[in-house]
Amino acid sequence: MDTCSLKGDGEWNEDALVIHEEACVYGVVDGATSLSPYRNPEGQTGGYIAAQLAAIYFMGMNPHGKLEQTAAEANQALWQQMVAEGVDIGEAANRWSAALVVVQIHEYSVEYVQAGDCMLLARYKDGTIRALTHPQLAHVDRKTLDKMAQLRAEGISDPAELRIRLTPHLTGNRALANTIHGYGVLNGDPRFPQFLEKGTFNRANLESLYMFTDGLYTEESKWSELTDALDRLGAEGYAGALHDKEQEDRMLLEVPRLKVSDDKTCVVLHLG
Repeated sequence: MDTCSLKGDGEWNEDALVIHEEACVYGVVDGATSLSPYRNPEGQTGGYIAAQLAAIYFMGMNPHGKLEQTAAEANQALWQQMVAEGVDIGEAANRWSAALVVVQIHEYSVEYVQAGDCMLLARYKDGTIRALTHPQLAHVDRKTLDKMAQLRAEGISDPAELRIRLTPHLTGNRALANTIHGYGVLNGDPRFPQFLEKGTFNRANLESLYMFTDGLYTEESKWSELTDALDRLGAEGYAGALHDKEQEDRMLLEVPRLKVSDDKTCVVLHLG
């Protein structure tokens, strides 16, 4: 097993690792940066709280439990915590949320659940790379980046100013969570279980599994190149090298994105 969790430019690392070896459960969680100014007494953001809550539920699950049920329980607990903290959950942009991908390894098969844009890839003994999930927010992110390009064409180049101008657009994106025209994400919404992706695949000739948050890839990433880099450099080595490269592109020109460096979390499992 090879893991990393590297904080980006934010105040908190809003990603979390899931490691529950007794239950053979592994994964990553990516808390979404809050659009509301909420902070708890410790100064923690809603995205940080959501990611930690989800990770705690998976790391505490019964070894004979089900990933799908655990995700639903975490979602309900998040709703209850937001209500207790006085969050205006009537507005989707105020809700704390988290993307995730978590697997449970069995003797002959692998089960998984996924929400948002966390990814699960498999490598087989013949070198084949298989994507078990897809980034559910890709269509939303593309529209946001197109809007950013439009603003740049109008003469706005400062990343902070771009972020301010994009805030209404980002707020609208949150309203698409757990809807048929949007994407699935753990945010307390009772519709979340209907948008949780899940499945089982067999372990025949399966060599490695890769789980990672969206800070480790862009829409231009090629999965074979990413998995090769993770194997060659290690999770921490790859995440660190990517972070350094992003810091050299602080104006967000070389690779269009919404922040200089996002949090980066990864679990790589090499299966015997």
